[in-house]
Amino acid sequence: MERPQLFPLSEGLELTRLERGEEQLRLHVTSTSRLCPCPLCGQPATRMHSRYRRVVKDLPCAGQQVQLILHVRKFFCDTADCVRKIFAERLSQLVAPWAQMTTRLCQAIQAIGLATCGRLGARLVSHLGIAISWMTVVRRVMALPTKPAGQVQCLGIDDFSFLRGRTFGTVLVDLDTHRVIDLLPDRQTETATTWMQAHSEITHVSRDRGSEYASAASAGAPQAIQVADRFHVAKNLS
Repeated sequence: MERPQLFPLSEGLELTRLERGEEQLRLHVTSTSRLCPCPLCGQPATRMHSRYRRVVKDLPCAGQQVQLILHVRKFFCDTADCVRKIFAERLSQLVAPWAQMTTRLCQAIQAIGLATCGRLGARLVSHLGIAISWMTVVRRVMALPTKPAGQVQCLGIDDFSFLRGRTFGTVLVDLDTHRVIDLLPDRQTETATTWMQAHSEITHVSRDRGSEYASAASAGAPQAIQVADRFHVAKNLS
């Protein structure tokens, strides 16, 4: 009968030693694969150059922090036309290149961040044995790929500030679902016009009373009815 692994690892990785500290568990993991593909040309390499240690954080165990000590190798790439002569083996199923935490820990932080927020998420993970800052939670959420903008009929458009008072962009909102669907790198008329021209299904455009977005809506979505949003109407009246 096959025994289940206490700490599941990807194929080609082996748990060689476990050390228990006062506040965390240290797991020594060694790569056992005989071949390693070059990350540039993809050809398998067998000639080893050297070994090195890589330290990453993993999911906690019973409320204790877990630290992985990865014993990985560097290889020679013997492909003649490959510019990468020496490379470090990739453990893509466990940890991304140059990452300081495992992929599964990153996914757990992203799920907590989406369900809570930065500071609240940091307070929550501290009780689960994960020592990170609130900004780390925010960065992990921001690293998630943005879903492509789908069909939108009622579009809300306004500017926002990347850097207060200096650099501005454009935020686009689906007013039916009240969700942000895209961000544009500036608030120029041409940029907003190009985006609207790709969405011929737009029937209404809610905007401020400025001329830039009015011109963009007229050129990019001439079929749409333009309305001034309630915030800017109230602001102008006051």
